[in-house]
Amino acid sequence: MPTKSISDLARVVDQRLKHDGVPSPGVRALIELLDAVYFTSLKTEEGKPLQIRIVLVDPSNPDPDPPRPGYARPDRWKITKLANQLPLTVPTLIKLSKAADPWSSSLAVYYDSDCRFFVWGLVDQTVHFNTQLVRESDAGGYAPPGIFQVVAYGTADLSVYREFSFVARLQQDRLFKRQNDVFSSGPVRDRLTEGVKRHITSVKQALKEPIRQRFLRDWGESISDWNESIAGHWLSTICRLLISIQRYRHGGAVLITNSRANLDIKYKINYSRLPKALTRLWTSRITANTARDEIGEHLDRKQDMIPAWFYLEETVENGEAEDCEDEITGCVRFIASLSCVDGLVLASPDLTIRGFGVEIRPKKEVDAAYLASSPRAPEGGLRKIDPSHYGTRHRSMMRYRYAHPNSLGFVISQDGEIRVMTRVGGKLVMWENLEVFSFFESDSETKSKQQQKLASRAPSPATPSAASDRSVSRTVKIPIERESKSE
Repeated sequence: MPTKSISDLARVVDQRLKHDGVPSPGVRALIELLDAVYFTSLKTEEGKPLQIRIVLVDPSNPDPDPPRPGYARPDRWKITKLANQLPLTVPTLIKLSKAADPWSSSLAVYYDSDCRFFVWGLVDQTVHFNTQLVRESDAGGYAPPGIFQVVAYGTADLSVYREFSFVARLQQDRLFKRQNDVFSSGPVRDRLTEGVKRHITSVKQALKEPIRQRFLRDWGESISDWNESIAGHWLSTICRLLISIQRYRHGGAVLITNSRANLDIKYKINYSRLPKALTRLWTSRITANTARDEIGEHLDRKQDMIPAWFYLEETVENGEAEDCEDEITGCVRFIASLSCVDGLVLASPDLTIRGFGVEIRPKKEVDAAYLASSPRAPEGGLRKIDPSHYGTRHRSMMRYRYAHPNSLGFVISQDGEIRVMTRVGGKLVMWENLEVFSFFESDSETKSKQQQKLASRAPSPATPSAASDRSVSRTVKIPIERESKSE
C-alpha cells in the first residue's frame, strides 16, 4: 500500500474547497499549515501527546452568515481576539494547546497576502459540536466557524472537517477520504441484527396497551421509520461506547457473543441497565409523540376543548426521555471504564454486560486474516494481512473470532485506532478506520436532507411514568383559545 503524506492531505483539502466554491490558500500554503499541526502532534506534555484544534477563519469577516438579530441562541460560538497576532509555528501551537483544549475550544488562524499563517483568536462553545460528534447529543448546535477545521487527536493523526462534514484523515502514513460505515451494512451489521431486533421488540412490548394499539394501527408506513430510528440509536450507542473507551488512551476490547465458551471471566457481573434505559427512552418518545398527535388532531378538527391529559402526558414523557438520555450517558461511561482493566469486556447481543477482565483461552494462532476496504467486504476488496504484525490484544481477538463465527469483537488500540473483526465464510475479516463519529455527508444537499430527516424522526423526549389516573385527567378541559395565547 503506497504511503501518504501531508502533501496528499493538502491536495484533498484544496480540492474540497474548490468543489464547494470556497477560496483556497493553495496546496503549498495548506502544506505549511498542516505541517505545523502535524509536528505539534508529535510533541508531548508530561508524557501525553498534545491535542489541538484549529479553524481557518478570516479575521476581517469572521461571521459571514450570522443569525438574524434576536435569533442567535445563547450557546452559539464567539471568537475572542488575541491582543497580538502570533506566527503559526510549532512552538506557538505547543504553548497554546494547553489553553485551547480541542474538546472545549479552537484556535482561530488565517494567512496574510504572502500566505504566512498566524493565530489571531480563540473560539469558545466548541463542546457542543464535539458532543454531537461523539453522539452524546442528536444535534451539535451551530456549525463551527471558518472555512475548515483541523484536529490532532493523537500522535501524527490529523482529521479535517468542513462544518459538520468529514473531509479527510491522515493517520501517520495512511490517508482516508471516507470511513467504513460498518454499522449500516455488511457482515458487521448482520452480526448486530439479533441485538437490534431484540431491542425493537422490547420497545414495542414495553408500550402501554392503548399506545401500542395506536402505534400499530394508525402509524402504518411510519412504523418502518420508527424502527429505523430505534435501530440507528441503538447502533449509535455502540459507537458511543467505543469512543468512550478510545478517549482513555489505555486500549481495550469489547466482545459481543451469546457464548461463554473458551473465556475466562475474571469479574462476572450482570449489568443490564443500558438496554433497559434504551428501551425506556423510546417508549417515552413514542408515548410523547402519540400525545402530540392527539393534540394535533383536536386542533385540525377545530374543537373548542383539548383534554389536559394530552398536554400532561407529552410534558411528563418528554422529561422522562431527557432523564433516560442522561442515564444512558452514565451507563456508557460506566461500561467504558471497565475496559481499563486488563482483558476484554464481555457483552450479550442485547448489550447486557456479563463480565470484564475477560481472558481468551484458545491459543491456536490464526494463519491469515484479511483487511476489508469497504463495509460489505467483497472478495475483491480484501487484502491479506499477517496477524503477527498486530499486538496481543488483536491476536487473541482473532483467535476467538475464528473459533466462534457468530461473535463480533471490537479492539481499541492505545493510539486510538478502533477495529472490528468477525468471520466471513472461512476467512477472518477485519475493518479499520470505522465511522464511529457522527458526520453528515459531504454534499450539502444530502446534508440538508439528513438534517430534515433527523428533525422529523427525532420526536422530543417524553415518559410513561406520569400516566397516573387517565380517567380523572379526561374530565379536565382546556380551551384552545387560551392555550394559543399562553404560547
